[in-house]
Amino acid sequence: MIFLFSFSKKIHKKRSLKKLNIIIHPLSNDRFINEMIIKNILFSRIEKIEKKIGQLCILKMEKKLNNYPFIKKAEVFFSVDGTLNIKIVQKEPILRIKNGNQEYYLTKEAENLELSSFYSSKVILAKGFFSKKEKKYLVDLINTINSDELLNHQIISIKKKIGSNIFILIPKIGNHHIILGDLNNFKSKLKKLKAFYKQYINKIDINQYKSIDLQYNDQVVAKKR
Repeated sequence: MIFLFSFSKKIHKKRSLKKLNIIIHPLSNDRFINEMIIKNILFSRIEKIEKKIGQLCILKMEKKLNNYPFIKKAEVFFSVDGTLNIKIVQKEPILRIKNGNQEYYLTKEAENLELSSFYSSKVILAKGFFSKKEKKYLVDLINTINSDELLNHQIISIKKKIGSNIFILIPKIGNHHIILGDLNNFKSKLKKLKAFYKQYINKIDINQYKSIDLQYNDQVVAKKR
């Protein structure tokens, strides 16, 4: 049995690799990586992929993939038939931050992620300098906005006033801005905004208003132009 196992293992290592099975999560078109990028990471462009299985080191391949900035986690393994399986979980940006000349994404884990020359993600834009604590609040804020149908269609941008902790939301419909204030209790503030929109959006000309202020307890202050 030991001899047969050893013999089959040697035969397996001498087999040529001719098939790749690449799976990228999440399964959507919103991707910073594709199969061609993965192949270029693992194999040089002048190098043929048809290698002997014994020449390939799974640990080295995983390390190469995990060092790529847009990959969160990579798993590499062989199937019994000699197929090289590559499972990729890519990092997911939820916000694009612009601070002067500096521009980058923020992921679901509140991690900074460089921009890609390959793909541009359609996420909310935030302008200003944000501390680590504020970035964590921003992740929660964006998750709340994205999970709500009304807010997801209405809020397109966020900006922080210079030298303060005042956050302002920029809507898609209406020539006004929404003063959120600081990020404390932002969920209750967004509930007030939704209630205001549902009650008045079809009864007033929203373009007559300069701002909608959510900073005050149990009320919304709308200022006309």
